[in-house]
Amino acid sequence: MTISETAEFGAVRHLLDSPNIRTRTEPFISDDGFDWTALFEQAATMSGGEQVLIRAAHDLWQAEGTVGISEITRGLGASNFQRFFEALTIARGEELSTENRLLQAA
Repeated sequence: MTISETAEFGAVRHLLDSPNIRTRTEPFISDDGFDWTALFEQAATMSGGEQVLIRAAHDLWQAEGTVGISEITRGLGASNFQRFFEALTIARGEELSTENRLLQAA
């Protein structure tokens, strides 16, 4: 199994593929992993909620516990809050519901 086939990779990629940041994060995602230095450089000029999303993705990848629950609940807008919970579902190795997959395709 390669890194890009793991549940953790899928969850992190799901966060970094969020529509409002995708164009800025996409160049720093590969099948071998993530360029966190470049992603954090990009995050420095993003909104507070977008920065939380990047840091949450990093925390899912590194398991350092650097993003607090209150940052997730207060710092993410509705769509990114939903995306965060979808990423947790993916990280657990579970499939997104049909409804969530249809929303992602829209």
